[in-house]
Amino acid sequence: MKSLFVFLLLMTGGTTAFSQSQSELNKQAAQEYKDADKKLNEIYQLILKDYAPNKTFTQNLKDAQRIWIQFRDAQVKAMYPAASKSYGSVFPMCKANYLTELTHQRTEALRVWLNGLPQGDVCTGSIGDKQAN
Repeated sequence: MKSLFVFLLLMTGGTTAFSQSQSELNKQAAQEYKDADKKLNEIYQLILKDYAPNKTFTQNLKDAQRIWIQFRDAQVKAMYPAASKSYGSVFPMCKANYLTELTHQRTEALRVWLNGLPQGDVCTGSIGDKQAN
């Protein structure tokens, strides 16, 4: 009987040690988004630096990034069109998770200007064209 009590006590204590409040989950999701956004901006700045001589490309990339930010914000509004309070206390976490997902997608889309495309791909466009046109 005593060992059963100890077992139950350990199980209860163990699960509460891993539980997080919604506020903590919201903060964690916000930090993950902040980290993803920082990585996106690092990649973006590296591309601008590497391709600096190609003024046409860099201006077009800046335009595309500005439009992507508008798209990202519109996408979030489409996903969560009602007032934030209508989604409850999980809304900050859900919004941050969605922003993180969209930001990771954009980071991967931009990364090709740094990493290139597979050899033999003939549709490279401006990828690798770091010189002025």
